[in-house]
Amino acid sequence: MAKKTASTTAIPALRYTVSMPDPASHTFEVEVAISGVGDSCVLAFPAWTPGSYKIREFGKNVSAFKATGAKVELLDKQRYQLTGIKGAATVHFSYYADELSVRTPHLDASHGFFLGTNLLPYLEGHDGLPAKAAHTVTIKPFKGWKVATSLPAVKGEANTWAADDYDVLGDTPFEIGTHEVRSFKVRGITHDVAFYGYGNFDAARIVEDTRKIVETQAKNFGGLPYDYYLFIHHITPDSGGGLEHLNSCVCGWNSWQFKKEDDYQKFIRLVSHEFFHVWNVKRIRPKILGPFDYRTEQHTKALWIMEGMTQYYERLWVARAGVCKPDAVLKAFAETIEREDNRPGRKVMSLEESSWLAWTKLYMADENFLNTGVSYYSRGAQVGLLLDAKIRIATGGKRSLDDVMRLANDRYGWPKPGFPEGAWEALCEEVAGVKFTRFWNDHVRGTKELNYNEVLECYGLELTRDKQGDSPWLGITTGKKGGHLQVTAVHAEGPGRKAGLQPRDELLALDGHKVDAGSFDDRVNELKPGGRCTLTLFRREKLVTAKLRVGKQPAGKLQLKPLKRQSAAQKRNFKGWVGKR
Repeated sequence: MAKKTASTTAIPALRYTVSMPDPASHTFEVEVAISGVGDSCVLAFPAWTPGSYKIREFGKNVSAFKATGAKVELLDKQRYQLTGIKGAATVHFSYYADELSVRTPHLDASHGFFLGTNLLPYLEGHDGLPAKAAHTVTIKPFKGWKVATSLPAVKGEANTWAADDYDVLGDTPFEIGTHEVRSFKVRGITHDVAFYGYGNFDAARIVEDTRKIVETQAKNFGGLPYDYYLFIHHITPDSGGGLEHLNSCVCGWNSWQFKKEDDYQKFIRLVSHEFFHVWNVKRIRPKILGPFDYRTEQHTKALWIMEGMTQYYERLWVARAGVCKPDAVLKAFAETIEREDNRPGRKVMSLEESSWLAWTKLYMADENFLNTGVSYYSRGAQVGLLLDAKIRIATGGKRSLDDVMRLANDRYGWPKPGFPEGAWEALCEEVAGVKFTRFWNDHVRGTKELNYNEVLECYGLELTRDKQGDSPWLGITTGKKGGHLQVTAVHAEGPGRKAGLQPRDELLALDGHKVDAGSFDDRVNELKPGGRCTLTLFRREKLVTAKLRVGKQPAGKLQLKPLKRQSAAQKRNFKGWVGKR
């Protein structure tokens, strides 16, 4: 009888080496050593990156793709097939990277930056998803540069990191350059803050305020779900936005928007927002958001939960951490209410529709989105404001949205499977002990106007304006483009629409007198509601005159303020919600 032998199947391994011999060329050089795949395999570049719901086709920047030890065939715009492999093969390609954002690769004489999904192709499995494989990444920095990343380092190998899962690798940012790194610890865990760029920021204040925010969120969830965390800040005149990752985040901010306290508070809220994604999105998520299919759009109706609740909480964490006063949070909510409740699109698009259509609407918004759509970020935050108050009222102040987030993390948090559509709403009802069917139908699946009475009642607040009366309104927004003042959007219910104004109209004069970006708003403010005015403009290089009847809108800014007299219950709710005044 023949002796039985155990058969073993080699685990595929991909070893990436990224170099940048000439940073000014904006070109990374990438080598991928492949083994354990049999005689053929397919390497694929993602079409999108998690957290940014837009098809970007990262394979488009690849050039000179060549293979050693295999024949290579381009299957489509993002997939390469290797055949005739005998044990191992190596591919090499160049990658052009000249788009500085938190979600795209960039390389120049000052630094290099990329996400795994940007630059590193995955081994395609039989189902089209990334196959199980061992991944290592070696960075060869330009002379004098260093690397910041959140992956665990491979011992004994310089500038080398490992990931057993492409979803983790693809979700990892790499900052390469001369960035400054500052550190702090929360609950014994190291958090690094890497600053790339320049500006009028106070690094020490940012780090200390970030530490307070991390401590506050950790307290809410009873700990931190990682062994290390990395904040990367891109601070340049053209930086903006943020993107979350499993154990890190990247925030972009304008170099010169830190000195004014309002600007700084917006920045630190961005940091709070991206860090809260540690739980909400990276661990609490709908099923479709991990494991990921990188080939095409992945639709969900729950982005209003992922981003809207995060925008709602970004303000609360900052206040609860003592980084700002509660009045600053009330101001931010009032600004959102005023802006979003005056968008005609609120009557057209529901939150679920906004979430589902993110790929073609919010991330590709045109000049008419004001009239046809809503942001699941801002509108979702408004719904979060109402929902939190409803839960507190239903439970006599004993429970809140905080309890929902903790329960969602316990029941569905990664690495557990994500929640199915509708399950998060069911958790809200479980915590509250009552059904919210009408609320979901009206404000999540429907477009009914939001009613803030429960919010005002719960926390002892009032909505007022800092000025009385009406202000003149033309129902258009304007901006400077190519040195010219242009109409950028036309409000569907405003005087401008009735007068036939169109986006891209170039504004020349108001009532026969020249206007520009510096004078237009002041001139409009001199008009009287109900009166008439004449705009002179170019439309596709043709001189056009438009006559408008001046509309009106409430004067001053909307304010959300505590009542002078609050009940004991309202005081308790307010303190538990946003902190002590």
